[in-house]
Amino acid sequence: MTFKFNSKGFTLLELLVAVSVTGLLAVLLLNITTQVVTTQTKATGDLETNQAAQFILDRIQEDLQCAVYRNDGNVWLAATILEDTENSSVWEPDERSKPDTVSLRVTADDWKGPDGEVDEIVVANNQWPLIDSRFGVGGTWLRFFSQAPELDPNAENTGGVRAIGYQIVRYGLTGSETSKPRYQLFRSDVTAKDTFEAGYDLDPTNGAYGAAAADGVRVPKNVITPIFNDSTGPSTDFSLAANIIDFGIRAYLIDENDEGTGHLRQIFPDVNDSSSGSGSDYELLSTSNPAASSIGSPHAFPEVVDVMVRILTTEGASAISAFEEGLIPVPDGFSEDEYWWELAEGNSEVYVRRIRVLPSGI
Repeated sequence: MTFKFNSKGFTLLELLVAVSVTGLLAVLLLNITTQVVTTQTKATGDLETNQAAQFILDRIQEDLQCAVYRNDGNVWLAATILEDTENSSVWEPDERSKPDTVSLRVTADDWKGPDGEVDEIVVANNQWPLIDSRFGVGGTWLRFFSQAPELDPNAENTGGVRAIGYQIVRYGLTGSETSKPRYQLFRSDVTAKDTFEAGYDLDPTNGAYGAAAADGVRVPKNVITPIFNDSTGPSTDFSLAANIIDFGIRAYLIDENDEGTGHLRQIFPDVNDSSSGSGSDYELLSTSNPAASSIGSPHAFPEVVDVMVRILTTEGASAISAFEEGLIPVPDGFSEDEYWWELAEGNSEVYVRRIRVLPSGI
């Protein structure tokens, strides 16, 4: 019995077609996978930053809505846009850390863009949109008095008035020397006893809170350094969240009219070249009674405050950390300072909340 086998194989054309189809399917599958991973990463980053922003803005809103003042002419709320890091002696320096040269973008003159031009809306309002603003290398340092509930679960809640402060610090997540520095938003909470002894005045020159001991604990003369280094008692400071690379506010008064409508008049940042009472466009001193003050011409206590926070995603925090460690080169056409912000803006989200301030007198 004889068997006949068909020895004919694939032709070269058939092999080329098969390889082409397989390659096309692989490319399509890779594109789909990449899109899925990118979408998932973005959704995860949005969720992380949204949760952090919700917690931060809720905390600030509660503090501001529980704010207090006395009709004595002292400064009961102060805000300063920090154009350097001298305010925080615990800010860990680095050659590539947040730059001070391009981190201020408040008025139209602060930044003109790579082509030297500024958007017409910025020119008309003499300030940047809040979501595009930059509040200095150290963000905004915000201080006021509040009767908000204690954050520290171990602290006795006396219900007394306390000095509250918010500011960004570049510090390790732990006290270990190997802990990489991260940008954190700290909330300082002075005890009611120390606040009372300090005399309720946040004036940067005349107030008892103006003279701060370097790296000191929470005492009446120290609300500047938001790191608790003393072992004699529980910390009165709290890191609200890490990866906060910018924090700023806009403060307003409500100017009412006969029709009952009125409008908001911005008092901070000062973008109209009018004195805020401190001699600086980027510092606000607010008192309940400007006429009774002896420190110049401070503004009245703000009635509305817009709060802005810029939060890095997890991937953004890793990218910024790698860049600051010198692991990421600076592309052509960028300076180190510009590329820091290029990475930051491309890997972060901005959140804004308007808060109606209803302070009570004491």
